[in-house]
Amino acid sequence: MKALRVFEAAARLRSFTAAADELSITHSAVSQQIRILEEYAGQPLFAREARGVALLPCAQAYFPEIQASLERIAAATAKLKSPAYGGALRVCATPSLTMKWLIPRLSAFQALHPGIDVQLSTQGRPFLDRGGDAASDVLIRHGYMAHSDLACVHCLDDFHVPVASPRFIERNRLSAPADCLGHPLLKISGGMDHWPRWFALAKVDVPAQLPGPVFDHQFLCMQAAMNDLGIALAPWCLLEDDVRADRLRPLFAQPQLPNAGIHALYRPDGPAAAQAQLFIQWLCTQRHGLPHPA
Repeated sequence: MKALRVFEAAARLRSFTAAADELSITHSAVSQQIRILEEYAGQPLFAREARGVALLPCAQAYFPEIQASLERIAAATAKLKSPAYGGALRVCATPSLTMKWLIPRLSAFQALHPGIDVQLSTQGRPFLDRGGDAASDVLIRHGYMAHSDLACVHCLDDFHVPVASPRFIERNRLSAPADCLGHPLLKISGGMDHWPRWFALAKVDVPAQLPGPVFDHQFLCMQAAMNDLGIALAPWCLLEDDVRADRLRPLFAQPQLPNAGIHALYRPDGPAAAQAQLFIQWLCTQRHGLPHPA
């Protein structure tokens, strides 16, 4: 079991050093456990690279099976230790994720687990203190969050797509990506490179300064697009309800600008670990409800 835990961490983090940090053991201990597992399997599992390690083809199918099995064992153990699964769970996410993704889905989680009181916040600290008062039990962000004492789970793949209101689309000619350059491009302050990267994927040359206002939060950018102020480039996970309600429409099926996806950070040995694991497992199931832009 120890060798499998080390293998899962090293494969997920693509680094023996990062795995050692996460598991609070030495680098040599990681190497030893991997060697034990490789000897048992009768073949090497990792290829050493300049910046870490990569799974060999024989281990690529093995890794998700081991990861899922360890998660099931952890969940079953948490249930044994805390069968009621009750109490408060403090969840912190960005304002846009909270408003456009979490809140619309939260009633489904509460129906499954009525004993867990989910308390949402948008201003929690990005880590949890061992043995002290934590600002949150689960932290949700776009992008991987590395922390030696915490576990980061990838919950959802995601990508950015350009959208506009139905009225804006009807009033303007937008038949190809290059047509967007003639209209206000709505941006967020933390993602000023999103539009240039999207145009690069579309093979469209752009000027140094793109027209359009800048907003502090993604949901403000989306609201501006709903009110005909321009074209927003938004994460698809935040667009589901607005697209279904025809408040926004994707302009093009391609290109899609990949992003890091949604991740959840929690403390596996924390007092709310059982509730956090249940909540994160539920978050991971939400990927199946995301429609694909037409």
